[in-house]
Amino acid sequence: MSKTEIQKITVLLTLNQSDTNLMLAGIRLAVSFNKELKLLYLAYNNKKEYKALIHLEKYALIISGKVPELKVSFSILQNPGKNFARIISDEMETIILVAGSSRFKELSGHLRKSPVPYLFIDENRPFESGFEKVIIPVDMRQQNKDSLLWAVFFGRNNHSEIIAIGANDKSREARHEVARHMNALKKFLTKTNVSHKIYKGSRGSLSIQREALERAIQLNSDLIIVLGSSFITWIDRLIGLPEGKIINMAGKLPVLLVNPRRETYLVCD
Repeated sequence: MSKTEIQKITVLLTLNQSDTNLMLAGIRLAVSFNKELKLLYLAYNNKKEYKALIHLEKYALIISGKVPELKVSFSILQNPGKNFARIISDEMETIILVAGSSRFKELSGHLRKSPVPYLFIDENRPFESGFEKVIIPVDMRQQNKDSLLWAVFFGRNNHSEIIAIGANDKSREARHEVARHMNALKKFLTKTNVSHKIYKGSRGSLSIQREALERAIQLNSDLIIVLGSSFITWIDRLIGLPEGKIINMAGKLPVLLVNPRRETYLVCD
């Protein structure tokens, strides 16, 4: 079995009506990227485990009936604790975890240990995204190379249009770093014949994500890729992480959140 066949799009489910929207997002990604779809439920007591198994089996049968070319599996993870990120990436071979936006606070700690990005969608809205117009803010941080790789991945495999918005910083060093990232992205996208637009934003690195979100909503984009916080201050702990605010403000717009503190998991085409 090839690495491509092993890799999975994993969908974190809750066993309620919102699962439909989450699974639709997972199916769209799995079909576009030719990956296996993994349905996952976190069980914290044995009483719910049997109920979860029935739900997951039913979901898998329905999906297989409607999308027969898609390989579907399911798992119940019992009390993973601090090992969640490792199990998801290393044992389950996940490349993207799909979860409801309402679970950001629960999952944010795991994400900061994860080499794979988490896709947050508003699970209470009908899922309609084709991930065809992707917005990505670019700031001065070196770790932007990881989020930029995901933009290239969507462009190549989903034929998405990539719209990059670079920070407009005051310092020469910061402007140099942003320009370096933007030039590298443009080179990759041009080489792979991916449709793209490159813009210079009006805000600096600290607020370029907010500007990109505003632009994404204006342009009716259907995905924004965001690099998470490199450091968490006591103010962040008090008022919430910036990426959490982006997710809350995004509404129906899916947010792919990339962890800047871990090297990105290798994705096989």
